[in-house]
Amino acid sequence: MNKIFTKYSSMSAPVKASLWFVFCSVVQRGISMLTTPIFTRILTQEEYGTISVYNSWLGIITIIVTLELATGVFNKAMIKYKDDRDGYASSTLFLSSCVTVAFFVVYIVGYEYWNSLFELSTVFMVMMFTDIFFTEAMLFWTVRKRFEFEYKSVVAITLISNVLASALSVVFVLVSSNYRAELKVLGIVVVHVVVYGLVYLKILKKGKKLIQPQYWKYAVTYNLPLIPHYLSQTILNQSDRIMISRITSMGDAAVYTVAYQIAVLMNILTNAIHASFAPWAYQCISEKKYKKIGEMTLTILIVMSIMCFLFSLFAPEIILILGGKDYFEAVWIVPPVAMSIVFNMLYSLIGNFAFYYEKTKFVMFGTLTAAVINIILNAIFIPMFGFVAAGYTTLVCYILYSMLHYFFMLRICKAEGIQQPFNGKAIWGVALISVLLSVLASSLYNYTVIRYVVVLVTMVALYVKRSVIIRILNLKKKGD
Repeated sequence: MNKIFTKYSSMSAPVKASLWFVFCSVVQRGISMLTTPIFTRILTQEEYGTISVYNSWLGIITIIVTLELATGVFNKAMIKYKDDRDGYASSTLFLSSCVTVAFFVVYIVGYEYWNSLFELSTVFMVMMFTDIFFTEAMLFWTVRKRFEFEYKSVVAITLISNVLASALSVVFVLVSSNYRAELKVLGIVVVHVVVYGLVYLKILKKGKKLIQPQYWKYAVTYNLPLIPHYLSQTILNQSDRIMISRITSMGDAAVYTVAYQIAVLMNILTNAIHASFAPWAYQCISEKKYKKIGEMTLTILIVMSIMCFLFSLFAPEIILILGGKDYFEAVWIVPPVAMSIVFNMLYSLIGNFAFYYEKTKFVMFGTLTAAVINIILNAIFIPMFGFVAAGYTTLVCYILYSMLHYFFMLRICKAEGIQQPFNGKAIWGVALISVLLSVLASSLYNYTVIRYVVVLVTMVALYVKRSVIIRILNLKKKGD
């Protein structure tokens, strides 16, 4: 323990901050996973499906009514306006709030139309706008603290608010037999209004600037062209549940959502890997060590394929824990969802070239294309094959997504006159095997003994190759 504390004390502020933010993310997702079995057993599928649709629309509408002013442009502004960071934060937060209020007025004027479009009641919509209004302040504050590597207060407030919101939601649902879906959301909104409201007032009080044309113009000019990318990315992730609720039922949307919790678990690992890989890859590109990027990408892809295969094999047990027997149909969605994570990871590894060389138009085009095709495929195949089809349409779109970015990477390398770092045959060969593994996993769900034998063999193989996994998670070490 003394060695651990000594090593921790010697870490730089950025490294400590990264460590704590990863920990915070894991705990947040852990809380979500722990409460899922509670809500799936208390709420009806119709109620759980309604909450799922609400959360999907929340992600999409947030981008539109806030202009995502707390994202990429904010970090850039912290450098550009480093002498007045407080003023920029308060001014752009007020701008974001004004935009949100303006959209809320538009909603109120035609609330019956919007309620019909979103398949949500007025109560849900009012809670949604309220949550967006105050959560945006928390995002501004969090991004600022992350930028300055001040992690203690962010971690504390994030974890406290998540625990309180989850606990209050559970209490609200348990003490009532009516409007339980609304009460589940209300528990979250109440905590956000109280906790994030204090953060909101703190930002305005410290910055003391509300209307600053220079800051407003810079923020809107920078971020507005990126809205299609942010929106398309969210639609690609969220549109399935919305379309399932419309085409089949809210109950099917609930089942699909439980299956998607597997992605939440796996994203903890993929986000941790990418957080280390991206800066390492940028360093390799700057030093023209392109071959190393290709080799490590292939290794990560192989390890992730095996890990996702394991999650697919354990799908029956995971679904029974998360949702119980009423949600067991979700097991058939797990394999394509798991393999979607593999291809999403592949995109993120390859896509570093586009971000490094600032070819953001490629990123936007790829995301927009995948999102549009996903909507079209869902509209065709969900009515034909039911909600399970949405899992496979998502997989197809993520395959296309990664292929587009591979093509963009080739164009960038050619334009920059640099060596193409990836072994195309090896990468797409592993990707094809990943898809076949997902089919194998689903075919073993009715053969428990054989499935456990396959799991055992896979885990032994991972143990034997554990040094490779450790190497992936330590990419930041110089010379790796």
